[in-house]
This record gives sequence, C-alpha cells and structure tokens, in this order.
Amino acid sequence: MAPAIEGMVPAIESSEGNNKMNKGYQYPSWKKKLRGLVVDNEELCRIVEKGIMGLCGVETQAVETGEAAVELIASGATFDIIVIDRFLPSMTGPETARKMREMGVESKIIGLFALYFEGDEEEFVAAGVDDFKEKPLSPNWLVPMLRELDN
Repeated sequence: MAPAIEGMVPAIESSEGNNKMNKGYQYPSWKKKLRGLVVDNEELCRIVEKGIMGLCGVETQAVETGEAAVELIASGATFDIIVIDRFLPSMTGPETARKMREMGVESKIIGLFALYFEGDEEEFVAAGVDDFKEKPLSPNWLVPMLRELDN
C-alpha cells in the first residue's frame, strides 16, 4: 500500500468524476479554480514541480527566469500560489519575490531551495515570501497550503 499523504484519500478505482488519481490516491478537488506559477531555471525541476501542482488540481504555468515571471505578472496574469527557486540566473528567487510584492502581488509565495546556505531563510522572508521549503516540492506540504487558499 502507498504511504499516507496528508490531504489525500485512498482512491476507489473509477474513471468517473473530476478527481485525478495517482498511485492509489485521489487528489483533492477544490471549490475554486486554483492557479499556480513555477519559477525554476532547471528544466527537469520545472517539469516535476508543474506536474505535482497539476496532479494536486492546480492549473499551473512554468517559467525559467525571474524576469519571465515578472513579465507574466506585468501582463496581467494572476496566481493563487507561486513557487520560486532560490537560485535563478540574473534575478534570484528572493529578488523575484521582492519585485512581485512591489508590483502588488498578494499570492502565496513559496521559496524553494535545493541547497541551504546560512541566511537563505532570512533573505526569502525579507523579500516577502510566505514560506520556504527544501526541494523537492511535496504534496505533503503543498496540499494543506492549497486547502488554505481554497477556503
């Protein structure tokens, strides 16, 4: 049997309904349409993070740079949750988050890091990030955050 993941329930084998199933779990469905943005310069990470958010019921876009994320926001795109990698080329994750906050973005912003260096958390917090997590993105902490956003 698959390990328990908070916020997910064992699925009944069925192709009916709008809930997605993966490895024996039925992912939650949301009252409202949740939209997410992944900002990560590593292609494999973008694919995995976008996939996990998608499986968790979040319509997700992914971009490679902080500049691309800021341009997307400037074009009028809105998101409920934004996941930003710490190490991005030219505009770092914290710089990207700071710029988004200066633009008036009120989305939940999660900073991700693969390698932790002293001061990373403080830099993310100072930039206006709501939370920071170690990679990989995980349904164990993502689903409760999404549940909060859906209420």
